[in-house]
Order: sequence, then C-alpha cells, then structure tokens
Amino acid sequence: MDLLQSIKNPIERDYFAGLLSKKNAKAQKLSIHTETNPSGVYPTAIAPKELVDELPWCHYEDIKEKYSVEGKLDASLWLRKMHGGIGSSIKRDDYLKKFGRSSVGAKGTDLYLETEKGPISIAEAQLVQASKKVSSFQEVIFQDILNQDVEELFETIWNKVKPEGVTRFKSLIQSHVPTLDSEGELTRERQAPAGHGLFGYEILNTIFDETLRPKTKNLVCCIGNGEDLSSTPDRAVVNWMIKEEVPICMVTTTKTKNDMKGGQISLWDKGNDGVFLTIIEKAQAEEADQLELFSEIGLRDGDAGAFFNTNLVLLNIDVLVKKLSHLNKDEVLKASLPDLILNKKEQGGKQFTQLEGAMGSVFLNLDTYWRENFKTPLIHIMNVSKVNRTRFFSPIKSAFDFFMQYHSDRFTFNQDTFHLVNNYPGKLPRVEIPSDYKDVSTVLEDFQGAKVGELKSLVLEKRMNFSNQNLSGHIR
Repeated sequence: MDLLQSIKNPIERDYFAGLLSKKNAKAQKLSIHTETNPSGVYPTAIAPKELVDELPWCHYEDIKEKYSVEGKLDASLWLRKMHGGIGSSIKRDDYLKKFGRSSVGAKGTDLYLETEKGPISIAEAQLVQASKKVSSFQEVIFQDILNQDVEELFETIWNKVKPEGVTRFKSLIQSHVPTLDSEGELTRERQAPAGHGLFGYEILNTIFDETLRPKTKNLVCCIGNGEDLSSTPDRAVVNWMIKEEVPICMVTTTKTKNDMKGGQISLWDKGNDGVFLTIIEKAQAEEADQLELFSEIGLRDGDAGAFFNTNLVLLNIDVLVKKLSHLNKDEVLKASLPDLILNKKEQGGKQFTQLEGAMGSVFLNLDTYWRENFKTPLIHIMNVSKVNRTRFFSPIKSAFDFFMQYHSDRFTFNQDTFHLVNNYPGKLPRVEIPSDYKDVSTVLEDFQGAKVGELKSLVLEKRMNFSNQNLSGHIR
C-alpha cells in the first residue's frame, strides 16, 4: 500500500506530500543582519524605520481605545483551539489519578482548575468561556483541533459541558503519519503528527470550499492553544479586523527575558525584489553562530521592541475569500506550504525523522506569495505590550506555569468571564528549576500555599520545599 494513501484525510495527505516534496530541497538559511554579515534580515528591534514602514502593525492598546464597542458585535467568532500532543514537558500521571483518570490526554484535558461547581479541565473551561462570549457576538462557533488519541475524550467533554448558545463545528483530527527511516525512506514503523502547520494549511483550503467553513458573514477565525484561556480575542480586536478589512493578524508581544529562546518577527530586505516578513528562530541563530546576539536583541539599550511570536493567529474569512478564492487553489496552497522541519527521534534503537511544519510559517509564506504577486502585504501584526500580554498569551509550557496561573496569588481565575487575571501585570518571574519539577504533583506539593506575587526570579539546582512561604525578589 502506498504510504501516502494511508493518510485518510485528503487535505492532510496533500499537506504531508507537500512537506515530503521539500525533503531534498536546499533549506533557506536565515541569519541576523550585522555589519559583517549583511544578510538583510532584521528583527523588528533593530530594523531601519523604512523597513518597519513595510510592516503593517499596531499596538493592541490603540485598537482597544479606538475600536471598543458595547453590546453584541455584528460579527461571528470562530474559535479553533489546538489540543495537540501530550506535552512531554509536563508530567501528570499521578496528578490525573486524583480526578479518576488513568491515561494522559492533551495538556488542556489534563490540567484542572477550581470553580464554584468543582474542578474542571481547561478544555472544559474553554467551552464555558465560549458560552460567555455569546452575548458579545452574533454567533460563537467552536472547533476542536485534536490529536487522534483524544477524540473520544472530547466527546465526553462536550456531553458534560453542553455550552449554551455555542455552535459546534466538526473537529479537525490530526492523525499520526509516516516518518523517514535512517535511509530516508517513508516508514510506518514510527508514526507521528506532522506539526501544527497542518492547521494553517487546512484553514486556507476552506477559503476555496465554503462547505468546509461556517456559513455566516463577518466571520473572524481565531486559532489558539487549547491549554491557554487567554488565546481568545475581545470585541475590539474583531471589530478592528472587520472595519479595516484586515486579512490576517499575527499576535505578538514585546519580548522579555522569558522569551530569549522564542521566535522573533523579522523583516527581510531583498533589495529590488522587495521586503518580506519572516521569523528568526533560535535554531537558525545557533547555526549562524549568533545565539548570544539573538538572545539579547530587544533587551539592549537602544533597541526598539522585539516582536515575540505567540502562535495566536486571527483570520478575517470574508476578506480572505474576496482576495484568494478567484486564484488558482493549487498554486496558493503550494506557495503556503510551511518550511520543512526535520525532527529527529530515536525509537527502539533506530533513528527516525519526523517531517513537520509550523503554523506561522504557512501564513508567512502566503504573505510572501502575496507580496511577490500583488506588491502588498496580507499579514498585519498586532503587538501586545508587556502589561497586557497575559490577556492574549498565557501558555502553560511547564508545571510551574500551571501552578502560577491556577494555584498562586500571581493570577486570579475570574469565574464570571472564565478568563485569567494577572494580578501583577507586566511582570513575570524568570524560572530555572530542576527536572524534578516537570511533575505537576511535585510542583503543587513543594509550592502549596506559597506566595509568588513579588517573585522576580527563581533559580534552583535541586528540589526544595517552599510550602506557605512568601517568595519575593531573586531566589537562588
């Protein structure tokens, strides 16, 4: 059997075939522009003004002031929440036993918060939050983006929550696809998802087929992380996208010391060919021997703000249909294929390579196609200041993040809105702790009752007990 044909979903099959077609292509190497390395690639923090002018961007705070509205906005909100893999950075097997669970799902299904009606998972809280948005929009449509392993679990969640007024859209199920063996041949001996680039690629496919998307006008789609209750826009942002006909909005936040490893939005000056949008990642900086520079950009005196990518994307479906639907579908989708990521893994003493792509890369490549052909940008950047970053970006990348958000004085969970409230806006501690604290149960045990509101940094070499202590300043 042809291994490509074993992928049942046709759009996922096309996406994977596209990644496979890039296997032997020469990868484009990006490096930061310096006097001795005139690459033309500038993170926003060091980009010349004339290049920044090529990037449509604005502050969230300005949007909030100008586009805030009361009551129900004449727009529909299509929420697509990503619940991907199990999240190996957070161990939770023992923790789940407290909730009668014996197997690990996604982070959003496995991490629980307290409500007046008892504990519920973050995935359940996302549905409740969506129901509370019904008074703000003409329609709220919710779609789960799932790994095939948790499909049944989400049926249970929907049957339990039954979010009032929310329209459920058929889930997008990401399957496990073939990988490459040590000889570079496709194999099913190891199978794995092919990255969240699929979700960007799939949404662009819906632009060419109205049966694959909700049938409503003024439709703004939000793709966000399933374990992040902040990954939902407010009325002001949706109103801005509708009023100004913004096709695609990538949400960024001003880089802090916590973001030294993350991707930075950059401008690529290609001379007579034009100026394009890209992202410089840590791996690229390492390969170019620029890791120290990459880490420092945006944090040095004299630098402007560096735009840190949050992986939260908003799409104005009506505008994209108007701009793209008359074009050649195959050409647009091919141009939008993400840059290939070769993720090497070991299993059973053998080496395998997973073919993956990132969602941001899909939209950046589409933007490049649009700039090349129509000399205008598609992507707009909405940058959120440090003070407001947790309104849109509160990822749970570690067990300590979960502790801070739902078990400490640093945040409050608002049960009226089902949003997180940062009690110390603009400030997040820098945390470096040993691998023991990958386990949720260990973190909750050692930090039970600890106050961390005034904590600036926590650097530990071994496990320690801070129960009921007041942690402030810098702790080593």
